Amino acid sequence: MAKILAPNKQYTGTSASVGFVNGIGETDDKNLIKWFKEHNYQVIEDVKEQGQKEKTLDEMTIEELVAYAEEKGIDIGKATSQTGIIEKIKAAETSTQTDETK
Repeated sequence: MAKILAPNKQYTGTSASVGFVNGIGETDDKNLIKWFKEHNYQVIEDVKEQGQKEKTLDEMTIEELVAYAEEKGIDIGKATSQTGIIEKIKAAETSTQTDETK
């Protein structure tokens, strides 16, 4: 599965048969992935499927961090910098781990 990030981060709708919410869509269709790359969309392919190691938070771009937080249901509030978003994610994950050990 690949995440497709639209050039317009606010875009909600359908483009090339892929549904987008707040500029983020997903597909596993190789032809669509190629099409989106050719049309200036950022494509984040699932690194697990590619046999590569998963990126750490520090290695992710702001767009990847936002997508990661959204996927995990983490509210990043008004954080817009890489450092700020990472802090929000780590705090939320630490909180979740603490809650699970109680």
